[in-house]
Amino acid sequence: MIDGPSSAVLGLSGMSVARDGTGALVYLRTDAGAAHVFVSLLRDGAFQPPQRIDTGLGAASSQPVVATTSGGVTQIAFVNGGTLYTVGSANLLDPLSAPSPLAGGASDPAISMSTAGKAYLAFTQTGAGRHDVRTAALISGSWTLAPPVLDVNPADDAGAGTGRPAVVTAGDGTAIVAWGENGHIEVRRVLGTSPSPTVLQADPTNYGGYPEVSADLPVVGAGGDSSYATVAFHETLTVGASQQSRVLVNRLHASRFDGVSEADGQSTPGPEGAVDPALGITEYGYGLIVASGDADHNLFATAVNGNDQPGGTGQINSLPQASDPHAVVGVAGTVSTLVAWQQDTGAVAPEIRIRYAPDGIDLDDEQVVSTPDLGPTAAAQGLAAGGDVSGDAAVAWVQGSGDQTRIVAAQLFQAPRGFAPPTAFTYAQTPQPQLAWSAAPELWGPVNYIVKLDGNVLGGTQATTFVPPAPLLQGRHVWQVSATNLAGLTVLDRPSKVFIDSVAPKITARVLGRVHPLGTIVGLALATSDAPPLLPASDGSGVKTLTLKWGDRGRGSSLVLRPSPRTRRLSHRYARRGRYRITVIAVDRAGNRSVVTRTLTVTLRAKPRRTKHRHHSARRATRHSVRPATHPSARRTTRPIR
Repeated sequence: MIDGPSSAVLGLSGMSVARDGTGALVYLRTDAGAAHVFVSLLRDGAFQPPQRIDTGLGAASSQPVVATTSGGVTQIAFVNGGTLYTVGSANLLDPLSAPSPLAGGASDPAISMSTAGKAYLAFTQTGAGRHDVRTAALISGSWTLAPPVLDVNPADDAGAGTGRPAVVTAGDGTAIVAWGENGHIEVRRVLGTSPSPTVLQADPTNYGGYPEVSADLPVVGAGGDSSYATVAFHETLTVGASQQSRVLVNRLHASRFDGVSEADGQSTPGPEGAVDPALGITEYGYGLIVASGDADHNLFATAVNGNDQPGGTGQINSLPQASDPHAVVGVAGTVSTLVAWQQDTGAVAPEIRIRYAPDGIDLDDEQVVSTPDLGPTAAAQGLAAGGDVSGDAAVAWVQGSGDQTRIVAAQLFQAPRGFAPPTAFTYAQTPQPQLAWSAAPELWGPVNYIVKLDGNVLGGTQATTFVPPAPLLQGRHVWQVSATNLAGLTVLDRPSKVFIDSVAPKITARVLGRVHPLGTIVGLALATSDAPPLLPASDGSGVKTLTLKWGDRGRGSSLVLRPSPRTRRLSHRYARRGRYRITVIAVDRAGNRSVVTRTLTVTLRAKPRRTKHRHHSARRATRHSVRPATHPSARRTTRPIR
């Protein structure tokens, strides 16, 4: 509910939603005995309380229009006392400015802003031919009038009544303006305050062999390239002794039109005609054109393919129509579009329905977005649609009558998506690890995340990290995050695994002897284990690397070994005497590190002392070693005995 219920609510004038989900809605409401302009800003997925923006102006205001782009950039124009005023804000933090007069004798403003913030106004101003079409460009945050009028002939009555101007700002910053003049639809490009010297006529002199009476109600759309544009309009043809209304479309291609085609699902001659052209074109030149029958009021949509190329036409409404649907087209995202209309069967109160096209062309099933509790909808007093780059969409309309008149908005949310843990598996050295995931790119309001571990809910947060409130058991765990937006749409992300290992590896190292003579081989008994205390080995991540440093600079002084829980014996020969420190380093897969050291001393080999006792023993050994030559042991002697 934007405003109401109140008889002071007069009508909805327009709505704009930027790519980042910000936006604004403008409408008229009686205040202090006169009609004045109110705006409701769209912030964080919610329409804010309305505020009057034409303060200080006593006369009645009319015809407000609005355009927005990302960052809260907002521009509004309206007519008060015959003067065109502008109000704007450059970002989310700045309030809307006070009204600033732009041009006198003005009416029928149209406004458009590109995603890059280039904005144009087109409007009608009293002039030499009673009415002229003028433009203004937003330059460095201020509106600047283009000096020349756009009319083909300044003496013509241009842009008046149903010939009111329409404008679109292409992504490259060029504006395309269409208006009615002398019963024709004229189109001209404008760059800044400089109109193109070329003015092109969009309507034909005849269609299908039937002469044109006049053309009016132009609408124009374009994508990122101003070389292409879609111009649709209402055409009146002479068919025998009568006239028929049609909605036609012509594609602007560089400096020429490709040729008109139908955009209304009718035929000439035919049982009925078509009225009320409307369109929406995405930044890639895709979109939809809608028109309704002037007798059965059925709603038709024509697809617009890449670079504004008209395509096929099909009926939108599934139920009979008893009155004009007042349909509008909204752009939601870089390619998505939607159609909103008033469905009136004549049997029940009118309601607002939409059909959404995720790919910009193929429409989903109908959805009813209004509620009958608020009374019959009144789309003739205003209906608008738009959306952001994520495909979220908003529809606003007038509902009820008298003192029950309201400005109402409905929002179509896309489910959160695009969030995930950085990896599918990770190790953690703490029993309370920080679980993290990327943010769901939700533009309308915060996202609530629920974290589950091993099937049990741990808790919720609006941040993208979560620390378990209690320590987790050692070993492998599966965790998963679900994201829920303001509309209650929930998406469950893919599961991820975390392995808790907060225990450092255990190293068993024993030097076989602490003092060794130089040149001898030093032995080391070594074993490793990563099993947590009183738990199976599978609850440990396992030793990943094992490094042994003998402590000297000799060959093989540092070794990278294969970890093993079994005791293995290693050996090393030291080339110099001294005191050495043997170091063993074990690192498990979680990154826990253990270091043990052992010391040993290498000394010179002790020389045997010659003593009488030793010589006596030697002589005795020599004497006892003498054998007769015939003794069998003599044959095994390797050298002579002396």
